[in-house]
Amino acid sequence: MPYTTNDIFVLSAAGCMGTDRDGLDSILAGNEEGAKGCCLTVDMTSDGLAVLSSDGYVLAPNGGAMTVCDHTYTELHKVCPKLLPVGQALDLARACHSKIAVTLRDPSLLPQMRMTLRQTDYLDDTIFVGLGLVEAARIASANPDLHIMGEMPAVPDNIAALVNAAQSTGLFGLRAAPVHLTPPLLRACRAAGLFTMSLPTNDPRTLDTLIRGNVNFIETARPDYAAALLPGGKAEPQRFPLRGID
Repeated sequence: MPYTTNDIFVLSAAGCMGTDRDGLDSILAGNEEGAKGCCLTVDMTSDGLAVLSSDGYVLAPNGGAMTVCDHTYTELHKVCPKLLPVGQALDLARACHSKIAVTLRDPSLLPQMRMTLRQTDYLDDTIFVGLGLVEAARIASANPDLHIMGEMPAVPDNIAALVNAAQSTGLFGLRAAPVHLTPPLLRACRAAGLFTMSLPTNDPRTLDTLIRGNVNFIETARPDYAAALLPGGKAEPQRFPLRGID
């Protein structure tokens, strides 16, 4: 089944349904409540291991914070046994047939993530988010095999110019707060073949508006709300196309 800009995915946010923000339970909970993907934040330990870490640190038993990038995985795991290597999260997401939106706390992780995703045959099912428009465009131009989204801080004064720039630099799409994903912007993105994604929201009315507007990726910690609002048959396209391939 070809993937188009009319398709919609509900992506479970970190801490979905009240679970631990960076644990396997969050992925499972989202899948059980109807999500078709999950959002992961990845950081790198001082010895080069990619782990899930939304905050960039773990809490020691004495209440102190240990910054992930300043300690080895062994050191961190001793004080936080739940610290999860990315590989384990990918294995579970794959078992759930989930798409993944990845935020990299350290851009130098990109080559390692690409290799891991390619080895697990997950590269086409992953989008990279959390990057400003300029940085996202630079990375997308240099990595045409990756699906890179640019973060849009507000509704642009000139929608056509932004969409044209995003298209010409090879961005996969644009991500923004729900209020900034206006009907004119969504129409322009669809016409240009760009995908759209919302920042997290749990409000049912907002979720309904995003679905009615055909926002492609909707991030929420309450996928049960969003899944109930989805029209039948829109939530399960098989795979993203490689850029330039029909």
